[in-house]
Amino acid sequence: MPRERSFSEPEVLNRLTDVFSTHGYTGTSLALLQEATGLGKQSLYNTFGDKQSMYLQAIDCAVQRAAHVTAAVQGAEDGRAALVLYFDSLVRSCASADPAENSCIVTGGLMEGLDEAPLTWALTSRWQATHELLRSAVERGQRDGSIANQAPSAELAELLIAMVSGLRVAARAGRTRSQMERLVALAMGVLDMA
Repeated sequence: MPRERSFSEPEVLNRLTDVFSTHGYTGTSLALLQEATGLGKQSLYNTFGDKQSMYLQAIDCAVQRAAHVTAAVQGAEDGRAALVLYFDSLVRSCASADPAENSCIVTGGLMEGLDEAPLTWALTSRWQATHELLRSAVERGQRDGSIANQAPSAELAELLIAMVSGLRVAARAGRTRSQMERLVALAMGVLDMA
């Protein structure tokens, strides 16, 4: 008869996600995962699979953590307000003293240049979903008049998504919250260009 688990899978998955977000895929060792979760190697593998499987589940967990931001962006009053909500949330996250919160598993994973197909697909598809969220908000703003710039929405979204990675790096390089807010304001100014 199998032993009953004495831990919460969602809680452990959140801890795994924090470790992968902070240290990246290649920088995360089994010892770090064990230390963060308090579980042994066999318990981790039996519950979550191998390291690649754990990482894929951590990516999904990170996306679920951000679902409230996506919902707020989609429900904003206009396109510009949607982008303001998105970047306010991003700057707040980047400025956090918590390494797991100021890191992004997707941005970090893409910057690592992982060459394992399932990982690359998972990361690029999440990145593309963020691009689409931003593109949709830009297009909405162009239609509702809150964004004056009529350049192709995909190109403006490309600029904004580059800002997403840039803010993550800026935070790691020691930029303050107010400095990052000024950077966002400059980037948002591009949307006002007719």
